[in-house]
Formats: sequence, structure tokens, C-alpha cells
Amino acid sequence: MLTFYNIAKSIIYKVFAVVFAALLTLTNGVNGLLNGDIYPYDSNSKVVGLESLERAQGVTTDGEYWYFSGKTSLVKIGFDNQTVYAYNYKALDGELSENYNSKHIGGISYYNGYIYASLEDSKQWQHPVIALYDAETLEYTGICHEVSSEILTRGIPWVAVDAENGFIYASHSKTVEEIHCFDLDTFEYVKSFAVSDPMDAIQGGEVYKGKLYVGTNDSTRAVYTIDVKSGKVEKLFDRIMYQPKLIDNFGGEGEDLTVYPMEDGTLIHALDIGALFIDSNLRHYKWDV
Repeated sequence: MLTFYNIAKSIIYKVFAVVFAALLTLTNGVNGLLNGDIYPYDSNSKVVGLESLERAQGVTTDGEYWYFSGKTSLVKIGFDNQTVYAYNYKALDGELSENYNSKHIGGISYYNGYIYASLEDSKQWQHPVIALYDAETLEYTGICHEVSSEILTRGIPWVAVDAENGFIYASHSKTVEEIHCFDLDTFEYVKSFAVSDPMDAIQGGEVYKGKLYVGTNDSTRAVYTIDVKSGKVEKLFDRIMYQPKLIDNFGGEGEDLTVYPMEDGTLIHALDIGALFIDSNLRHYKWDV
């Protein structure tokens, strides 16, 4: 039987644990500054409430707009983080749902007027799909490709377009030891390349200047680069170090990222969703490449 003393003790312990975690995060960030490390975090484009559901999975940009995916939706937002230019709240209706049992949109990538989206059948892992949406209207184009579940054995949580080399990159959702390459024109599987260091829970990626940038939902929500020629992995920073967990995102998940040089000097734009989908944060990081 719980007594008042035990309840009070439990509450005090939880408060202490939260405050300690916040202080540890702050201390790590300060230590990084004292040791001469680059402090990359610059700003946060936050939304709360129902809008967070529309910005809960994927993000990409064409240099003029942000494109976000929710579980079954797509939305096109101005850089003011407010103006909605297009939306599709039923992006999985029709053929995608009927033929592939698609129930979940993951990471997305922009190329040549299209949004490339990763689609899953809600953790059944039977029908990983890459689908194209018109970037102007966000309507489904009728173009999609089902990837063999023998290649992507645990779904397809993200895709990234590499126009220079003619590939679409993807991996499954758990520990990643190799990146799979699909032909940009035909969507057919071409090859896989090994990475120098395994990464856990990649949730999104984007190609910039010959490197694949990926963001994870591991314990630190790390951002890595992968050399697509050699497979060499380099950790850039841990997102969790530069965000005030107690105030700005207690709990939640690390999601997709995109890479684009903005006028304010930020380059890496990483999405995370707060606990219970209360808030969505597009955090902007400065980084020299």
C-alpha cells in the first residue's frame, strides 16, 4: 500500500532525476565550448498541438519551402514556419493503401520537382515502398516502387536522393551496417555498400556535397556523415547535447533531417517530435563542411 511518504519520495526522486539530466546536458554543452568544440545549435522552428502531427516524420527542402510528412500526410510550409502552400492529408489513400497496405510515411527527400517518400505497412515489414509526390501540389503521382523485403527486412524509414550518382539511398530501421542503393530512374536495386561504423536507428538522410548526412533516434540522436564512395562514417554531433530536454523536448523521438545552406548560416535542419506528439521541432544547426 502506498503511503504519503512513499508517494512524496517517488515524486522528489523523479524531479531530481529530470533536473540532473537537464544539468548534465547543459554541462556537456558547456564542456564542449570550453574544449574548443563548435557549438552547432542555432534556432528552433517549433509548432505545438495538432500542427505537430503534420510535422512528425520527415522533412526536406527545395531551397524555397519546407516539406514535412506526418504519418499519413504531407504539407508544404514557407520558411516563415507558418504559411501553408499545399497539403495532402490523405497521402496514402487509394492504390498505395489497397495494393501495398501502406499506413506510414517516413523520411522524405526532394529532387527535380518531386517528393520521394518512404512508405511502410506499419511494422509488418512486408511492403517497403518508395513513392513520388508532386512537390507543387503534394498529390501522389502514381509512380512508386515496392522494394524487396529481403533487402529491407525491417521496413524503409527513410530515403535520400543522390542526383549526382543517380541513386536513392535507404536502410532499415535497426542497427545499420550497410546502405542500399536504388537506381534513381528505374527504382531497381543496384547494390549495397558497407559503412565503416554501425549506426543505430537511422530515421532520415539527405545528400550534400557528395556526402550522405543521416540523423538517428538512438540514445543521443546523433548526426553522422557517410562518404558514399568509401563508406566512411563520421559522427558530427549529438543533438541531445544541444537541446534543453527539461524545457524544450522531454522524451519524444529524433526523426528526419535535411541539409541546405540558409542565409543565417545554418546548414543541417533536423526534426524531432516531443513526447505524446505535443510539439514538433525543426532545429537548425550551423556546421562547416
